Amino acid sequence: MGSVLGKISEELPRHEVLAKTAAYEIRRYAPCVVAETTYVSRDGMFSGDQGGSFMKLAKYIGVMAKPQNAEAAPIAMTSPVLMERAPGGGGGSGGGGGSGDGDHGFKMCFFLPASRFRKAADAPTPTSPEVAIRDVPARVMATKTFSGNLCQAAGYNPPWTPWFLKTNEVMLEVQGY
Repeated sequence: MGSVLGKISEELPRHEVLAKTAAYEIRRYAPCVVAETTYVSRDGMFSGDQGGSFMKLAKYIGVMAKPQNAEAAPIAMTSPVLMERAPGGGGGSGGGGGSGDGDHGFKMCFFLPASRFRKAADAPTPTSPEVAIRDVPARVMATKTFSGNLCQAAGYNPPWTPWFLKTNEVMLEVQGY
């Protein structure tokens, strides 16, 4: 992960800006591949086992250790790290139900470099059953970019970046654009 004073040097998901206002952008994202894992939290997206989920994905691509994938092949870190509510609202690697009342499931995703992986079948198989690889179809997103500490967004910078230099985004899919 490269960062100097908040500068983002990692590969980003490919997109084109369709419209731009002072408040947001409408972007068309190309199809891409993500590595993802899920976690359960009672207190929101930024609690529970968020750190454990990050480490599972980091191990898959080989950050700070031998890559935990079938080819033992290192994969470059990209940006952003995407966090979102898991379908079905629960946790676990399959996105099933939470472990108790008030629990919610969340997904953490690393975008795999589009320069190297065009479809999920091109990516090395994770050795952990808690990491899944999937294709994400092309889509149109309304995106709000902001700096500071995030609360529910796509984060672009490592945790040691000063809050005022961080880049974050909240993205909502737009239908029929």
